[in-house]
Amino acid sequence: MIKVDIFHFRELEKYPPILNLLSYSEKQGLKLKCFSGRYYGKNKLIILTDYCLFTIRSFCFILFSKSKNILYFESISSIPVYLLFLVLPYSKKKLFIHYHEFFDKNEYRKQSFFERLGRILEIKLLKKAIWISHTNKDRMVHFHQEFPDIDKRFLRILPNYPPSSWLKASNQVRIKNNNLINLVYIGSLSDKGMYLENLLEMVGNNPRFTVDFYSHKFTDEVTKIISKYSNCYIKGAIAYKDIPKLKGFYDIGLVLYKGLSINFKYNAPNKIFEYLALDLDVWCSDKLITAREYERLDFFPKMIMVDYENLKHFNLEMAINRDGLTYKPSEYVCESVYEQLINVISEDSCI
Repeated sequence: MIKVDIFHFRELEKYPPILNLLSYSEKQGLKLKCFSGRYYGKNKLIILTDYCLFTIRSFCFILFSKSKNILYFESISSIPVYLLFLVLPYSKKKLFIHYHEFFDKNEYRKQSFFERLGRILEIKLLKKAIWISHTNKDRMVHFHQEFPDIDKRFLRILPNYPPSSWLKASNQVRIKNNNLINLVYIGSLSDKGMYLENLLEMVGNNPRFTVDFYSHKFTDEVTKIISKYSNCYIKGAIAYKDIPKLKGFYDIGLVLYKGLSINFKYNAPNKIFEYLALDLDVWCSDKLITAREYERLDFFPKMIMVDYENLKHFNLEMAINRDGLTYKPSEYVCESVYEQLINVISEDSCI
């Protein structure tokens, strides 16, 4: 049986891609041991303690682990692996690295101490890795510009797609008012980094629309903004596994990021593919450069790039019109990309 030791300091529950990978890998017969932090609250002393415990536990485990494969996520999770290769520089373990986000040198200076420390130490690990992946090609181009000595053969793209089971979810029975357009947003909400107010200026208190926001993270200011509109509702958090239950209740999924940083500008958010899997049209901010690759206009569900800064010029009727278009289910499922990683892990692995 192939064994893989996985290190992901941040809470697994907040990162659906790692949950999908764990689920898929186990179905393929891999034996996984996954270490993560607890991250209770924002108290710096508690976080420091948690990180130290994570590092000690992880290092002690991999030092004696019989697994040939190590996979860590993000720079913040790299220190136990760095310590392993420091103690055992000639170890034959195969190293895999994946990044959920991309931060350039300037943005790394703004990260937490542990993130910055992990990046400094992991630089020596990058040349040991046989797999280094980012979520899209644009982020990988920027990463490789920063580390040009890394062999291109080991650089991979691992997008964040939902499971294929989402495509098979049943449409929920509802009484559909054909004159009503039901919008939905899923994820963290912000009044600073998102076009929330721009959107609500167009659809808020407009009897043609309803807007539901499913979010576990939002400020009092966001609540104040949304509460101004009688047709807009904060529904609270929804578990990732429950998102397919929304299929059939909505027409359009919203992606509202402003793209204020390199990380967001070169981003094709999970939401795009989750909405498409639920047969929702997607209205995505046109400031997300990478997302443009996924625009779909010739069939439905559509993926439309929207200039939220100039909604007065937005052609709503064209956006919602499906006349003459054929249905094409989303082709973006996680199994198709995770298979590549599992194949590389499986090569020459016997334990």
